[in-house]
Amino acid sequence: MSDVHSHKIDRLAIALSALCLVHCLALPLALLGAPVLATWMTGTETLVHWVLLAFAVPLSIWAFVRGYRNHGDRFASWTGGIGLTLMFLGVSHLFAEDLEIPLTLIGVVLVTVAHLRNIRNCRVAHSHSEPAH
Repeated sequence: MSDVHSHKIDRLAIALSALCLVHCLALPLALLGAPVLATWMTGTETLVHWVLLAFAVPLSIWAFVRGYRNHGDRFASWTGGIGLTLMFLGVSHLFAEDLEIPLTLIGVVLVTVAHLRNIRNCRVAHSHSEPAH
């Protein structure tokens, strides 16, 4: 897969993380502003997080593995892995349901930072591998 396609994977994963972030931040505000929707929305919140996580995990892992093979920097992979783990812990309510939003937010930020670093590292590695003209 070319470097351009690798960037697209990272960008798609960032978009999924951003969607999760928007969902996490918008839902509590929407519930305050629209009590009628509260029952329906609270019943689907965790399902939405599981669905987003189901897309984010394989996509992110794929991007991080490809990136690591390209540039060899472990920081992006480790940071992304920690972020995905925090997102999983948040949605699974393993520790407490009250921790879902904080764990998810921190996880999303870490995953986004990791993908941005992955993109930068792939560009640098790609520019060093091009023959001089």
